[in-house]
Amino acid sequence: MKREEISNALQQFIQTSILAGGRRINEHSNLREAGVDSFSIVEIILFIENEFAVVIPDEKLLPENFETLFTLSAIVYELKPDAH
Repeated sequence: MKREEISNALQQFIQTSILAGGRRINEHSNLREAGVDSFSIVEIILFIENEFAVVIPDEKLLPENFETLFTLSAIVYELKPDAH
C-alpha cells in the first residue's frame, strides 16, 4: 500500500466521520484548524489500528505527527510492514 493510498483513506474517514458540514481537507491542511480536536485524534488512532492493522507507539504520538494528512500517513506508512 502506498503512502498516498493511506492518506486517501484517512482523508475519507476524517471528512465523513469527524469534520462537520462537509468540510474538505487536503494532504497539507492543518487538521487542528480544520476542526480535529483531541477526542478526534483518539478516533483517528482507533481507525488506523483497525483499518491498517498497526499500533502507533507512544514515541510517535506527538502533535507534529498529527498536523496534516501527509504527516499522519507518513507515520502509518513507516509502521505498516506491507506498505513498502
